[in-house]
Amino acid sequence: MTLFEFLMALASVVIAIALTEIFAGWGRLLRTHIVPRIDWLHLGWTLVIVLYAIQYWVGIWPYREIQFTLIYQVWFLIFPTLFIVLVSYAITPDIDPDRNLDLRDYYLSRRAPVFIGLAAFLATAQLADVIILDIRLTWISLALVVIGLLPAFTQRISIHTAVLIFNLYFVLATGFGLIPSSNGLIN
Repeated sequence: MTLFEFLMALASVVIAIALTEIFAGWGRLLRTHIVPRIDWLHLGWTLVIVLYAIQYWVGIWPYREIQFTLIYQVWFLIFPTLFIVLVSYAITPDIDPDRNLDLRDYYLSRRAPVFIGLAAFLATAQLADVIILDIRLTWISLALVVIGLLPAFTQRISIHTAVLIFNLYFVLATGFGLIPSSNGLIN
């Protein structure tokens, strides 16, 4: 087993934990006896997080040719996966099937850990490219992190919506190859 294969296995397990948390949350919502008040904003962000997690996992592939010689290189490849797991846990509520749940209230109450964690994920994913692949940061990569922080500090739905649309556009455009990328995010 090469070091890359070992790292890919570790990243796969960590990302699978993140995806499992979100999918399990969706499943718990479907199983509740009392219909929770579904919120399009919360649902949209869980979808964006799922797409980012999958794109990051696929985006690890360009690292297969790298000879990892120093442990910090491994850290920068694995840290983003840890942040996406924390974001997944923060955005996914524990659901009591016998209690009404307002997902908008839950979402707004968890906005700081969700969006600070998401910004940390985006920043560390891009730093991995800079540190390991020697790729330059661009203005859009910096803007993605800064804009991603905005919802952490406000309850204004218009800002949450605009940042959601920006991230959804970005992740879909990158996924469909409209924005060139080395790691599935941005270079």
